[in-house]
Amino acid sequence: MEDMNKIVYVVDDDEIFHFIIKKMLVQQDDNLVITSFLCAEEALEQLSSNPQPTLPSLIILDMNMQRMNGWDFIEAYRGLKSSLKNNIPIIMCSSSVDVRDMQKVQHTPELMAYITKPLDKNKMKVIEEYL
Repeated sequence: MEDMNKIVYVVDDDEIFHFIIKKMLVQQDDNLVITSFLCAEEALEQLSSNPQPTLPSLIILDMNMQRMNGWDFIEAYRGLKSSLKNNIPIIMCSSSVDVRDMQKVQHTPELMAYITKPLDKNKMKVIEEYL
């Protein structure tokens, strides 16, 4: 790991999930800076206003949120990503085990992986691959 801290955006409307994933991520790497967003709009606003060096290394995105869901976030991100210096890997994390959602993820190039809640060590390994 480089000396620089890596930034991870966690976009999820569940505060308990934020607490759990922060604990699990910091156990893997204490150089991570985890930025929590309870709604997708705030994460998009932060991405569009952020100076390029402070962009996240990874976005962990919930599928089912109020107002703007994970799929809406991906659509908005597509319009924004051409102005960003780096492609940011996105992992969708959801409690849904619907096969249609998993198939949609496979046809969404912005999404690197789909993991289901609750998190465990194997799912955290998937996240670690993209850090």
